[in-house]
Amino acid sequence: METKNFLKYRISTRNYKNEKLDEETSKKIYEIVNEEAEELGKENLAFLLNTDGESVYKALDGVAGYRGVMIKAPAYIAIDARNNDPATIVKGAYGAESIITKLSKLGLGTCWITVSEVDELVKQTAFSYSEGDINILLAVGYPLDDEAHEHSYFDRGATEDLVFLGDFDTPATDEDLKYRGLGHIFDYAKFAPSTNNRQPWRFLIVDDEMRLYIEDYKGYENLIDAGIMMYYIDELSKAYAMPLGFEVDPKIGNDKYTYIGMTKM
Repeated sequence: METKNFLKYRISTRNYKNEKLDEETSKKIYEIVNEEAEELGKENLAFLLNTDGESVYKALDGVAGYRGVMIKAPAYIAIDARNNDPATIVKGAYGAESIITKLSKLGLGTCWITVSEVDELVKQTAFSYSEGDINILLAVGYPLDDEAHEHSYFDRGATEDLVFLGDFDTPATDEDLKYRGLGHIFDYAKFAPSTNNRQPWRFLIVDDEMRLYIEDYKGYENLIDAGIMMYYIDELSKAYAMPLGFEVDPKIGNDKYTYIGMTKM
C-alpha cells in the first residue's frame, strides 16, 4: 500500500488473536528492529522484542495500557532510550512508526502503549534490560478478523491550521503549499496519529526552511507526536519525489510553540 493510503487508513489494533508469532515471523521482526536501531544509532536507541506476550501483559496489567487498559498481545516491542536527550525520544518514535509500517506488510497489527509512569522495576520485569529507559511499547500480533476499527481520518483539522508562512499569524493557503510542492504532502500528513488526536504539530515555512513546532507543549508524549509526524513527512516527500529529511534539535521551554526540528526544501 502506498504511504499516503496507509496513513489515511492507518489504524491501531487493540484486540489480537490468541496466537503466538511463528518462528519465521519472529525472525523477520528481529531483523526489522535491529535494522532500525542501526539506522538511528544503537548508541542512543534499542528496540527490544519480547515474544512472550503473556509475561509482559501480567507485569503491566493494571499499571499501563491504552487509556488505562492494558492491551493483551502475543508480543511487544519496547523502545529503549539510552539517554535523556529529547531528540532521542523523537527519533525513537520515528523509528517505531517505521517499524509499524513494515510490520503491517507482514499482516501484523500494532498499538502504541505509553509506560512512562510505570515503576522501573516493573518495566525491568517485563523486559530484561540493564541500561537506558523504556517509556514506549508497541503491542504486536495478528488482528482479530472481526475487530471494529476507527479510521484516523475523522475529525482532522484543516491544513491552514497546521502550516504557516513566515510567522504564526499567517496561515499557509492551499495555493501557497501547492506553489512550493507541499500541497499533496500536507493533504495526507495531517492524518498522522497523535496523542488523543490533538494534532499539536505546527509547521512554519521561512524562506527555504520548514520548521516543526509543537503548540502548547505538554511533555514526553508530544515528542512522540513529533517523531511520528517527521516520519510521515519524510515518507510522503519520497513518494512525491522530493525527499526532505529532518534535522532534530528540540528546544524545550515555556513558549507557546516548542521547536523540534527543521528540513530544507
